[in-house]
Amino acid sequence: MPPARQRCRPAARRRLLPTLAFPLLAFLAAVTIAACGGGSSSGNLDTKTILAKTGERLDAVKSVHFTAAIDGAAYIDAARTIQLRAASGDIVVPDKMQAKITIAAGAANVDVSLVALGADRYQTDLLTGRWGPAQAGFDYSTTVLFDKSQGLSSVVGKLRDVERLGDDTVGGQAAYHLRGKADRAAIESLTSGAIDGDPVTAELWVAKDSSNLLKLVLTEPPTSNKAKPATWTLTLDRYDQPVTIDKPQ
Repeated sequence: MPPARQRCRPAARRRLLPTLAFPLLAFLAAVTIAACGGGSSSGNLDTKTILAKTGERLDAVKSVHFTAAIDGAAYIDAARTIQLRAASGDIVVPDKMQAKITIAAGAANVDVSLVALGADRYQTDLLTGRWGPAQAGFDYSTTVLFDKSQGLSSVVGKLRDVERLGDDTVGGQAAYHLRGKADRAAIESLTSGAIDGDPVTAELWVAKDSSNLLKLVLTEPPTSNKAKPATWTLTLDRYDQPVTIDKPQ
């Protein structure tokens, strides 16, 4: 009869194989997942999913800081005499805003401060700088950016021919970069009619970790009545940080 030590070897091997197989299989699975990108699905989202997440996030915003820059002729009044150059300020959803805008009236650039509190609009006088009720052409409120029916989330949901470009960084945040087309009717309320032509090219940068919309660029198509198509660049940051907006004195 073989020694007891030899009789135990086959059983010991059977016990040892599963013990070694488990970490080996786990290692192979991890390698396979990493090779296929399964370890992080955020980098592999399709455009439809990115836009859906962006729209949901925009509808949940409580407050945000914005800056807007306009390159080219973008009129904010029906008579087409006042051009919007730039704007910056804060929005508290749903109906509060404070902003400073730069307009071109004739050959001069002028800064005007605006405040919106619900349906009430206020502005500083172009000459005296004193606060008063907003005049025609200055009653636009950027709170429309977060209106669910005609704001940013609506525009994002209506983009067509969307393509995903190379990933980018905005303000130090890793971002998806998308480009698509927007009908002018879809963005008219958003831009106060300052962007002409149809369709408008829309580029957007969306934070990978939060789905925050970081930047949106709207560009008019070339037209015969404008020497230079307007480009409207909006950047958003300081999401959901506390902001106090009071009636101006």
